[in-house]
Amino acid sequence: MAKTLDDVGLYPDEQGRLPVNEKNKRSMKKLLNRTGPGFCLAKWTQVTMHLGVGLTHSCHHPSPHKIPEEEIAQNPGALHNTSFKKAQRKAMLNGHRPKECDYCWRVEDNGDNTTFSDRVYKSIDTFSINDHDDIAKLNGDENVYPRYVEVSFSNVCNFKCAYCGPNFSSKWVEDIKQNGVIKLAGDMLFNGGDDVQQHKRNNEDNPYTDAFWEWFPKAKDNMHTFRITGGEPLMSKHTFKVIEHLLANPNPDLEFAINSNAGVPDKLWLRFTALVKELIDKKCIKKFILFTSAEAVGDQCDYIRDGMDWNKFTHNVKYFLDNTKDTRVTFMSAFNLLSAPSFKKFLEYVFSLKQEYNSCNIQHWIKDDTLIDLGKFETVTNPQSERPTKKSYERVGIDIPYVRQPEFLDARRLTKDIVEDYLVPCLDYMISHSVFPGWNDNIAFTANEIDKLKRIVFDLMIHVRYNDSPENKLNRKRFYQFVENYDKRRNKNFVATFPELKGFLEFCKKESEND
Repeated sequence: MAKTLDDVGLYPDEQGRLPVNEKNKRSMKKLLNRTGPGFCLAKWTQVTMHLGVGLTHSCHHPSPHKIPEEEIAQNPGALHNTSFKKAQRKAMLNGHRPKECDYCWRVEDNGDNTTFSDRVYKSIDTFSINDHDDIAKLNGDENVYPRYVEVSFSNVCNFKCAYCGPNFSSKWVEDIKQNGVIKLAGDMLFNGGDDVQQHKRNNEDNPYTDAFWEWFPKAKDNMHTFRITGGEPLMSKHTFKVIEHLLANPNPDLEFAINSNAGVPDKLWLRFTALVKELIDKKCIKKFILFTSAEAVGDQCDYIRDGMDWNKFTHNVKYFLDNTKDTRVTFMSAFNLLSAPSFKKFLEYVFSLKQEYNSCNIQHWIKDDTLIDLGKFETVTNPQSERPTKKSYERVGIDIPYVRQPEFLDARRLTKDIVEDYLVPCLDYMISHSVFPGWNDNIAFTANEIDKLKRIVFDLMIHVRYNDSPENKLNRKRFYQFVENYDKRRNKNFVATFPELKGFLEFCKKESEND
C-alpha cells in the first residue's frame, strides 16, 4: 500500500483494500490533486485494447486512439505505452488536465462536492493505489505494465443488440451489408459513417494480436485483473488460447474475467464452463468472473438483444454457477429506454440468484426479535434460503451502466409518467431488498449496486422536467424511425412486445409527423 495513504487519511480494511466510502473518496481526491490537479492513476495502471482494429485507451471515457504499427514492431508493450499515451501521462505529471479526460473534469467542476469523478473511483482500486508512490516519481516516458487489462480480440458476435453496432458485432456488419445503414432524423446515419472501423477477421494475420502474444506471457505476471471483452469472446480462438496458456502458466494472484452473452452454441458453453472449473480447481488463478449482459426479461430482453433466447440465457447462467465453484457472475445491465417496463422483474431475477448462490458468514442474525449466536458453529445458515455455508462469498452481483449512445435509446427520452411508474419502483425494490442489520450484504443488493441505479433515476427525474427540449424532440423522432426500421429488419413487433410503451411510441410518432 502506498506510504502516502496515512498522510491524506485513506484507511484500508483488514484485507488491505480501500473501502469506497465517503471519507476515502474525499481523501483519494485530495491525494490525486496533491500529486497534480489532472493526475489519474488509470493512465498507467489500466488499459483497454481493441486488437481487431488496433486501438487502445486507458479507460472507457477517452476515445480510443490508434496503436502505431511501427511502435509495436519495436516494442510489443506499446499496446499500452503508445507515444500518445505517454504524452498524456507527462501532461498529468506536469499538472495539466488532458482534454481527452474531459468527462471527469466536467463532473469535478460542477460545484457539487458530493459527486466524484471516475478519476477517483479508478484510482482508489487496490491495483491502482498500491502503485501511486512509484508512479508519482516517473517522468511519463517509461514503459510500464498495466495492472488492469481489458482486451477485445475481434468484433465476432452472434448477437446484434439494438444499442450495439458493427464495431462490436459482426452480425451488425452483415445486417448493414444486407440492408444498409439506418437513416434517421437530423441526417443521422445509425451504425454508419466515419466511426465504423474495419475489423480483422479471426483467421486473418493481425500485427496487434501477434504483438499481444509476444507481450502477454510476461505482462500477465504483473496483472491484478485481466478481462476479455468482445464481440462475443467465446467465439474467438484467442479466448480459449488465453485459458490454455493460464492452465500451463498459472498466475495464482490473477483475477480473470470474460464477457459473454451466454447465448453461444451449447458445445462452446460446455467447453468454457469445464475449462473455468479446471482453472479454479488447479488454482491457476485467484478468481474468475463471468460478466454477462441483460437489462430486461423474456421477450423484451430478446427484442433488445437480438439473437438472445431468454430461457437459454437463464439456463446457461445457472449451469455455469452449478458446475463451477468460487466463481462470480456479474450482470452488466446496459440500462436504456427499452429496459424500463421489465427492469423490476429483472432485478427480481437477480435477487433470486443472490438468495440461491450467495453465501453468508455472519455471527448473529435476528429472528423473531431474538438474537441468535452462531459463532460456535462450523457452518452458518443463510437466513433467507436456509443454505448451509462455511464462508461468505458473493457469487452473483449486478452493475448498471447507463446507455448514452445511441442518443435515441437514452432513457432520458422517456416521459415523466414512465419514469415514475416503472423506474422509481425499481429503485424502491432495490432499497427494500438491501442490507439490514444482521445480514451479510452478500445476500441483498449492496450500497454500490443501488447507487448505480440511484444515479440514473435521479438524473431522469431531473431531465424529464424538460421534455420539450429540442434534443428530446429530435431523438424521439429518431426513436420512432429506428423502431419502424428495426422491426422490419428483424421481423419483430415493438407494440406486441412492449405494450407498456405503446403510448410512448405514438407520442414519438406525433413528434416525427410534426417535423
